[in-house]
Amino acid sequence: MDIYLAELVRHPYFFKALQAIIAIILIKLLVLFSSRAVVTHIEDKDLRYKSRKLLGMLGYLAMFAIAMIIFNEQMSNITVIIGALGVGVGFALREVIQSLMGWLVVSFWGLYKPGERIQIGGIMGDVIDISPLNTTVMECGVWVKSDMYNGRLVRVSNSVVFKDPVINYSADFPFLWDEIVIQIRTDSDHRLARRILNEAALQCVGDVDKESSKAWRTFAQHYRVEDAQLTPQVTMSFDANWLELTLRFVVDCRSRRATKDKLFTLILDGIEASQGQVRIASASMQITEFPPLASNEVVRKLYD
Repeated sequence: MDIYLAELVRHPYFFKALQAIIAIILIKLLVLFSSRAVVTHIEDKDLRYKSRKLLGMLGYLAMFAIAMIIFNEQMSNITVIIGALGVGVGFALREVIQSLMGWLVVSFWGLYKPGERIQIGGIMGDVIDISPLNTTVMECGVWVKSDMYNGRLVRVSNSVVFKDPVINYSADFPFLWDEIVIQIRTDSDHRLARRILNEAALQCVGDVDKESSKAWRTFAQHYRVEDAQLTPQVTMSFDANWLELTLRFVVDCRSRRATKDKLFTLILDGIEASQGQVRIASASMQITEFPPLASNEVVRKLYD
């Protein structure tokens, strides 16, 4: 054992490897303490996240640079080995390489950023972290019938950006169009019903209209888009069963459920205050004529 240990110590790579290990440990400790200081002293969550990511990247670059300096004399042999193994390693790690390329695309082309709500690879939720290999999403929906968190963290490989479309709910225009459909009886006052819906929308999403208009003007400066209807709009259709009123409105991408709850409450209050002039429709069957009832004599003949 002592002989092997002595030979290991005399090996030309031993002290270089020891220097590299010590340097890596020191860099890791420096990054760790710096990250803790960032968490303690920076209150803005976006700036805090970006600072921690930057410290991590600088740490990895410093490790790589120190390894290059320490093993500079042996780099010629290392490059030969890497060249010989390059093809095999590239094939075996093709998914990892694709993920790294996807990370570069996401980082430099701005497909999405932490804090934005996206749908990628069939997963919808808020981006909470982007690493070189995967994107971590706080998932929404699935068994929860809304756009609210369900509690699951989903890690999606960055390579998926080359395979599936990336749907971004909040990148340049963080608002969505949504609709509420109300069915009322055909004998209701449809003008009053339309007014009830308009007043509810004005009371509930009036402030959102101003914010969305400002965001749309900025959005239109970067993209070829037509002017859009941002104020609430009520349209009507009807058939033999009922009148159907559709309220279309703009809402923040993270407030759909809360906004629709307020709208439904205001609309129901308005319908109740109409004193029967507006009534909610329901599926019903109207019998206009009863078939003649069979007499007792006919029934006896049927059973004879």
